[in-house]
Amino acid sequence: MSKLKIEKIEIIPIQIELNEPFVISKGPLTHARNTVVIIYANGLYGTGECCPYRTIHGETQKGTVAAGKDLAELLIGEDAREIHRLVSKLDRALAGNASIKAAFDMALYDLNAKAVDLPLFRYLQGSDDKKIYTDMTVSLLEKGKMAEKAAKYAADGFPVLKVKLGDRPAANDIERIAGIRVAIGQEIPLRIDANQGWNYLEAIRVLRGIEDMNIEHCEAPVPAGNIKDRRRLVKESPIPIMADEAVFNHHDAFLNLTENAADLINIKLGKAGGILHSMKIAAIAQSAGVYCQVGSFSETRLGISALTHFAMVWDNIIYYDLDSPLMQSEDPIEGGMVYHKDWQVTVDETPGIGASFDLKFLKKFEKLTIK
Repeated sequence: MSKLKIEKIEIIPIQIELNEPFVISKGPLTHARNTVVIIYANGLYGTGECCPYRTIHGETQKGTVAAGKDLAELLIGEDAREIHRLVSKLDRALAGNASIKAAFDMALYDLNAKAVDLPLFRYLQGSDDKKIYTDMTVSLLEKGKMAEKAAKYAADGFPVLKVKLGDRPAANDIERIAGIRVAIGQEIPLRIDANQGWNYLEAIRVLRGIEDMNIEHCEAPVPAGNIKDRRRLVKESPIPIMADEAVFNHHDAFLNLTENAADLINIKLGKAGGILHSMKIAAIAQSAGVYCQVGSFSETRLGISALTHFAMVWDNIIYYDLDSPLMQSEDPIEGGMVYHKDWQVTVDETPGIGASFDLKFLKKFEKLTIK
């Protein structure tokens, strides 16, 4: 294959209203304010997107556009095939900013897989024999409303529900889970996510208080920097502890697993800085015998399609949180992953990610072009 010379990069900030506010312990979200990156080379293009959460990434949409312009200028004229070198170049040029870097990384992988006429999962040396089913998330609301939402999602056939917690005192969250169990019974597994909302005492009270309620795992019980209390919870909790905000990248994964501060890891492309670094997290977890989940922020079906391709590569990824497009009031994506009636998620053999943005949708937003 001849050099894939990067000729042009477009950066487009988009906005999609959610069907209803999505509420976590850090506050509500009313819109998906994502940033799209499109990289052009040799008559082909690759598309990526990111969804910066200011309370998690420390990034904003305006910030991703500004940083994206600087990063794009570094890539013009480069060979897009050299993904490792280009991602390293971006990492050296700008500390942090994992969200916008993930959009560039995703676009590079989409472009390269298209160039060799392979779907992304095959380009990453994965296979199509894996069954992937998404959960559905219940926002952090008043306990009665959470029970109503859970009952609706259970009736819709979701095989597992994810429940947002992180309130204080602990009794409030115990009551929420108990109310959900009354509404849906004990059969459907629950996953809980405190988004760092508890301290150690509240966390252990909740975890012990709901241990008999068929809980698969608990994400982010305490602040990400509190590795001491996460070690205590891994040792003492009757429910497995999943590191989310505490593991942005492969360096964090190595630290948390060597410190026995996580039983499980939640991998998000937008946290890790993209597919390349996410592959490293999965490999570190696999070497430690640790299972992983793939999760999302508020990406469209394009970003979730890329995440699905990634999940198809690793047998230690066994949990799937792919529901963000279901929360959005419109779907601007052509092609891409498909939700089936039983909430299985599949992608096909279309080259690359297999998804692209509707051009009419993108034309509604201001575009920044770097040549």
